[in-house]
Amino acid sequence: MDEEKLIESAHVLFHPIRYRIVKVLKERPMHINEISDRIGKDRRLVSHHLLTLEEHGFLASRYYVSQMPRSKGKAIRIYWNTEKVKEVMEELRDMLY
Repeated sequence: MDEEKLIESAHVLFHPIRYRIVKVLKERPMHINEISDRIGKDRRLVSHHLLTLEEHGFLASRYYVSQMPRSKGKAIRIYWNTEKVKEVMEELRDMLY
């Protein structure tokens, strides 16, 4: 990745809320409500940042039919980190050190 693209990616990734989302998703894939609860931010705000992260290739998502009692039969969207998170972090580390 060229330096300009790396800086742009870092700008997207290191926004405080987006960084916290990526950090939480490092544990395992999660639904928006769980992410929102874990980072203590409003669901609508989290949704905005999830979209931004996904548009820039840091997250992927997929719908599945929930089997959980409260939401059984509903389509639930789960998010997870892509390899781009690791790649950008490694390139930044290499560039700075």
